Amino acid sequence: MAEELARLRTVVEEQARTIEALVASREHMTQWLTDHGKAIEDHSRGLGDHGKEFFGINERISALEPLKEALRHNNDWLAGHTTALEGLHIRTDGLESAESVHVFTQWLGQLELSTGPKISVIMPTHNRAGLLPRAVASVLTQAYPNLELVIVDDASSDETPEVIAGFDDPRVRSIRTGHGGVCAARNAGLDVATGEVITYLDDDNTMHPLWLKALAWAFGKHPEVEAAYGGFVIDDIERVHRGAGGSLPRLMLRPYSREVLLKENLADISAVGHRAGLPAARFDESLREMGDWDLLCALTAEREPMVIPAIACFYSTDAPDRLSHGPTYDADFAKVRGKHAL
Repeated sequence: MAEELARLRTVVEEQARTIEALVASREHMTQWLTDHGKAIEDHSRGLGDHGKEFFGINERISALEPLKEALRHNNDWLAGHTTALEGLHIRTDGLESAESVHVFTQWLGQLELSTGPKISVIMPTHNRAGLLPRAVASVLTQAYPNLELVIVDDASSDETPEVIAGFDDPRVRSIRTGHGGVCAARNAGLDVATGEVITYLDDDNTMHPLWLKALAWAFGKHPEVEAAYGGFVIDDIERVHRGAGGSLPRLMLRPYSREVLLKENLADISAVGHRAGLPAARFDESLREMGDWDLLCALTAEREPMVIPAIACFYSTDAPDRLSHGPTYDADFAKVRGKHAL
């Protein structure tokens, strides 16, 4: 009996200790839950504060919208005025070119050249019997007389042969070729030209009376010069791009830049001159309408040209069957760019 009571007492004591441990554990859990409840409350308040901050930021961003709109208007205003300034810059350059051409032309007119190189003018033509006499007359009435005019008849089927036969001047020479195109005709002219300096004139344009004198001065006084170009006057620049027309005549004289030249032409063929016999002075006969650009790129690949502040020719846009901006324009443009790209 005594042993049984001792055993029960031991069991009761162990249960009492277990109960005490459970009570202690409950108190610990209660404290833990209390602490975490406070932490959750603190986080909730923090989130509320951040929410208020975000709300305030949104309000400030909304308040900035009028400023952003004002900035957009300012950017549009600046873009418009930048374009206007660029246009003003172009017009200013044009005025400077016109002034330099005016001064040089006045000086050139009174200049006396005792000697100078013989200049060959190469003029390809095809079925332009009505226009040819005007172009030829502009060459034969030049202020500089030491010249020859090489007319290359590119298999004309109109009265061009009869018109050529009627030119009674020993300085006029002519040859007739198969219909190979304008570049092939110019090469044929180069093959027979006897001048020390070469220049060109299309049959629908006319040469300024002082152009050959300007070339004679440039190549005679500057032996280091191999190629040169001058300005030209376009009668209606809107018609150049096949537009309706109606604009006033405009002087075109652009400064030389190799970078710009590799992107677009800087001179018309009738405003280009070079020394005879240059290896680069040949026309790519696969090109229909951009032989002049290709030639100028080739002539200036190693040495910059002289830009002569003089009018070389008067460029006409009203002749029929013009080559400019024709059906091969895109293909020719891509080919020239590809040949001379850096």
